[in-house]
Amino acid sequence: MMRALHNGLLTASCLIALCPPVVRAQSQQQGQGQNQSPDQSSQPIPAYHSPLASAADNGQDDTSGAQQLVPDTRPLTGVEDLSIGIPATQHGYWQPRVDFFSTLDTNPLNGSGNNSLTSFTTISAGIDLHRISGNSALTLDYTGGGSISNDGSSTNGVVQALSLSERLAYRRYAISFFDQLLYAPQTALGASSIPGTSGLPGGGAGGFGNGYTPGQSILTTRGQRLTNSTDGEVDAFLNARSSLTFVGGYSILDSFDDSQLNYGNVIFSAGYNYQMSRANTVGFSYQYSAFNYSNFDQSIKNNIISVSYGRRITGKLAFQVSGGPDIAFVHMPIPTSTGTSGGAGGGTLGSSTATTQVYASFNTSLRYQGRLVGFAATYNHGVGGGSGVLAGSITDNTSCTVSRQLSRTLNGSWNLGYSRNRGLEVAGTATASQLFNYWYTGVSLSHPWGRSMNLSFGYQLQYQNQSANTPGCTGAACGTSETRNQITFALGWHRQPIPF
Repeated sequence: MMRALHNGLLTASCLIALCPPVVRAQSQQQGQGQNQSPDQSSQPIPAYHSPLASAADNGQDDTSGAQQLVPDTRPLTGVEDLSIGIPATQHGYWQPRVDFFSTLDTNPLNGSGNNSLTSFTTISAGIDLHRISGNSALTLDYTGGGSISNDGSSTNGVVQALSLSERLAYRRYAISFFDQLLYAPQTALGASSIPGTSGLPGGGAGGFGNGYTPGQSILTTRGQRLTNSTDGEVDAFLNARSSLTFVGGYSILDSFDDSQLNYGNVIFSAGYNYQMSRANTVGFSYQYSAFNYSNFDQSIKNNIISVSYGRRITGKLAFQVSGGPDIAFVHMPIPTSTGTSGGAGGGTLGSSTATTQVYASFNTSLRYQGRLVGFAATYNHGVGGGSGVLAGSITDNTSCTVSRQLSRTLNGSWNLGYSRNRGLEVAGTATASQLFNYWYTGVSLSHPWGRSMNLSFGYQLQYQNQSANTPGCTGAACGTSETRNQITFALGWHRQPIPF
């Protein structure tokens, strides 16, 4: 546990060191109080972003009318990660869009062992909606589409992605509802060919905090799988500086086309937030989560006690870090023949074992936005569901994205990520020997074409190796190593935002 905390603190220090100008700069926005309300009637509606744009992409320069922001007041111990600010506009609007993707894939992960070049055509349509009415603020992003294998060597796929949040604000309390859903033929982590996945489960930097999404960070055989997280949050404001946060939610990981370990996770948490200054906040929280597998007799109950710190400079910086012990109660069956409880479909089951383990839980995220450069990074360490391959794992996930305005109309971004999943170390089982390491990196360029079109190009490299075979496992996750290259061309159409 001490090694994990040491590594986590070192990672957080590196994230801060990457943006020293931000720590020194105290922009004029920092002087705005959270209760101040600038004239919002004249603020612009956000512009359309490239379908391959990164989560940190600023997407515009000074000539495009950058939207103004007001301080982010979301709680440090809540569902969502901190942001650099909330758009000041009170305009309600909706914006339809259609995207066309053409992808070359050197390894379609079809389970046949044939890694010949395959191409996919993907068409998707979606809508972005933002509505403020009275005390309600609603944001909805939906994408629906499908991909077709042009040579028939791989199965076709369906994509359904939804991100929804609504906040009802009152004088002494606020109620929020969140839902993030992804139904896709592959994991979204590190994938450049799945539209509409930014901020969704397993989609990389941004979105929900650690523990609230099921996530999938192991490459597996191509096949339809569903990840969904639904959460409710209540914030009670004790005074101008302190508040209480209560969260209840449920998330699932379900595979439809191959044999994986499907599970659901029930989450409850309670936290206390204290704002030390305009920019600095501390928090204390307790989180309970329970992983239960629908096709395997195992359960994991986590009890996490965390101390948190957050720093926000409106329009520039959002940083948060939390850590503490995780007391896990693991109930695991012990096989009596070949196989382990860490893989899908191990050997014949005999007796079961229940054990208590103490792990470390550590999470940090950093978002920085300069005039031309944006940066976003996250890191989390803790007990996870096993991504459908392991019946519980110690997971390390880290990802970062750097974006830059290369010219008045050309945007570029680079991303890098790493995921490590090791089977839980439980006496009497061999799961600790199962280790998956997954790396990905890629670049993308986007250029507007007129007022309603956008051209994009992206390249993504994925690599995964496995230290030990998992009996009963099927697909790419069971090989000793997998290498994948994806080249994607995209053409996007969008209607200009329509106020209402």
